[in-house]
Formats: sequence, C-alpha cells, structure tokens
Amino acid sequence: MKTIEISIPGSKSLTNRALIMASLANGVSVIKNCSKSDDCVVMIQALRKLGIVITEKRNELTVIGNNGKFRAFNGRLEVGSSGTATRFLTSLITLVPGQITMIRSNRMKLRPIEELNDALTRISAGKISIRGDISSQFISSLLMIAPVLKKGLVIKITGKLVSRSYVDMTIDLMHKFGIKVVNKKYRQLVIKKGQEFRPITYSVEADASGASYFWAIAAVTGQKIKVNNINPRSLQGDIKFADILKEMGCKVTKNPKKLWIMVEGSGKLNGVKVNMNLMPDTAQTLAVIAAFAVGKTAIVGLSTLKVKETDRLLALKKELSKMKIKSEITKDSIEIEGGDPQKATIETHDDHRMAMAFAVAKSRIPKLIIKNPEVVSKSFPEFWEKFKKI
Repeated sequence: MKTIEISIPGSKSLTNRALIMASLANGVSVIKNCSKSDDCVVMIQALRKLGIVITEKRNELTVIGNNGKFRAFNGRLEVGSSGTATRFLTSLITLVPGQITMIRSNRMKLRPIEELNDALTRISAGKISIRGDISSQFISSLLMIAPVLKKGLVIKITGKLVSRSYVDMTIDLMHKFGIKVVNKKYRQLVIKKGQEFRPITYSVEADASGASYFWAIAAVTGQKIKVNNINPRSLQGDIKFADILKEMGCKVTKNPKKLWIMVEGSGKLNGVKVNMNLMPDTAQTLAVIAAFAVGKTAIVGLSTLKVKETDRLLALKKELSKMKIKSEITKDSIEIEGGDPQKATIETHDDHRMAMAFAVAKSRIPKLIIKNPEVVSKSFPEFWEKFKKI
C-alpha cells in the first residue's frame, strides 16, 4: 500500500505561549515554524498594540521583548473568539499602565473568565488560589506573568485540574525561556521571584491536534498516512490520539528520531472506552471515527467541551444524528453507537474543530457537505489544501 506523507504546521497553542513569553523576555527572540492561524494573528496584533515589536518573515517571527516593562496604553484590544488570546492577554494587561477594553465575540462572552479575573485582583499578595476544573488556560495565563511580578507567585489549584497537558506545555516552554516552575503534584505551582525570561530561538512543534485529523482519515479509509515533523514524545496531550486508534484496530508506527507517526487503517474499527480529559480537542474527531466502528464508543472526561467555540457535545449529537448515527450525551461524556453513516449536510456551528472532525467522515462519504468550511482558519488555515492532497 502506498504511504501518503503530510506535514503539519506549528501548534497554535505553543505559538501563542511563545509570543507571550518572548514579549516578556529581556531581548530579541526568534519563533520559527509558527502557526498562521487566526488565533495567532489576533495575538500578534494585540501585542503590537501594547508596544511589542514583532516582525514576520515567512514562518518566522522576531519578537523584541520588554522585560515586562510596558508603556501606558489606553484603548481596545480585539480578541474575537480566541480563547488563548483572551485568557493569556487578560493576565498580561495587568502589567500595562492604562485602561484597556478587550472586545470579544458573542460566543467568547459566554465562555468563562470570571475565575481568572478574580484571581488577578489578589495577585499582588504573591499567592493566589484558583479552581482547576474550569479551564487550564487560566493556570497557564497566571504562570506566564508570574516571573515579572515583584513577589513571584504561588498558585494553589483547588479541585481537579482539567486539560493538565496544556499546563505541562506551558511549564516546559517557560523552562526553555529560562524560568523554573516548582510543580507540587499540580496542587501548587511555585514561581520564585527574581527570575527573568531570557530571549531564545525556538522552533514550534507541529500541531498534534492538526495531525489527529489525518491519522483519523487513515483509520476510516484504510489508508497509510504518515505525518512528518511531529514528535512522538511531545507534551501535547493530543499526541496520544494515535494510541487510541491502535486500540481501535489500526497499525501505528512511531519514529522519535526522525519525528514522524504513521497510522494504517485495518479496514475494521472497534469501539473503545476512553477518558479524553488530557486531549479534549480531539474528542470530536474520535466521535466521528466511532460512527464507522463496530459497537459502542464511550468518551468521558469532556466537561470543558460545553464551553468551547460551541457546546461541542450537543453539536456532535445533532450532526451525528443527521448521518443516522445514534449518540447519547451527559455533561461530560458522549457515547456513540457505530453503524453505517449516511451522507448529510453538516453545520459547523462556527467551530473549526467541528469542520475538521467531520472532514474525516467526508473522506469516506465524498457526498457529505460541510457548511462554512472556512472556519478552519481559526487554528489550521492550510487544512483543506492538505485534505485535498489526501
């Protein structure tokens, strides 16, 4: 069988984290293989408004950091529907003298932010407590401004920490920028005072979430698809998506030295039960694959999906039913009964991940129609171009 090879652009999540850290560094940083997603464009434009000099050349950004010393700014920052930009900038602007208004989309206004705002009102004490069960982006946001604070910061996390892998990504990248974070079993995160982000040259890892769609296509079509420039040992939670496909019956090969992961569909997929708390962004993809599997697939650990770009669990149930696939949802889970998916017209609900997840079904059902496919630009502008190659 012919092997189809594909490369994936840099991670949106890591690009936006790197942009914040480079802005707070004392000097010039270079970010290579950066994401060109809408969310990253929003972040770049906002940082420029705040006085950070960012120049762009192909897939490379040069950022002149200000060591956390911002000039006064009074005005508006347009963040649209970007979760990472909204949450990360909410903390960052507390370092900026002046009065700033963040302009959010209607959907973004419905997504939680109060817990982060409340924590920021207490941050001058050098020690705060925050719930971990709402959004890991709150924790990452606080971590990234901590080194600039006079007293440093101790973050006490109460309750269960959701999407922990994203906090791991933040801590790891902070280490690359020269910051030490003491992690006390995710109950307490300590950033001691007197630390400074150092400027670095950093190459952004390929986006594991983006790779998941192409591994999924291999699973449902029986093809052999190899994703290059992807690190099998990455801290991105979604890197483990390929392991779920192996459990469903696919053949999975990984090469940590040459940085690739290959998935080969077996022609028969079995239902699975899996907790996706560490990789919620690929839950929709698995739900679509499950429609083609034998038996039931139960996906749990999805409490954050209700407050994403749309209520993703409700949207999944609605669109799967159009394909004659039965599913049941709770506040943090979905169970899908595999069957014989039919062609349908799929609404994307203004959600990039809905569009890309149902593209997996379209690879098996060419007559499936996906409305508003351009929403993929939020995280993966090149998606449809690469989809066509396959």
